[in-house]
Amino acid sequence: MPKRSKIQEAIVVTPPRFLTEPDGYINVPVSKKTRDAIHHLKKSMRVTSQAEVIEKAVAIVRAIDIAAKGQD
Repeated sequence: MPKRSKIQEAIVVTPPRFLTEPDGYINVPVSKKTRDAIHHLKKSMRVTSQAEVIEKAVAIVRAIDIAAKGQD
C-alpha cells in the first residue's frame, strides 16, 4: 500500500462571535476558582474564547438586572 501523506489542517483563529462592537480590553485579577469557572463555561458554552464567556455572562446578568428593576 502506498503511504499517505499527512495533511495538516489549517488553524483558523476566529474573533469572538458574540462581540458586536469591540471597545477595549479589561485586565483584572481573578481568583483561581473564577478562572477555572470561566474555563469550564467556555467548554460548556462551546465558544472559542474567554471573552465570549464574559460577554454572554454580562449580557445575562444585565438582562436579569433590567427585568428585576422593571426597566426597558
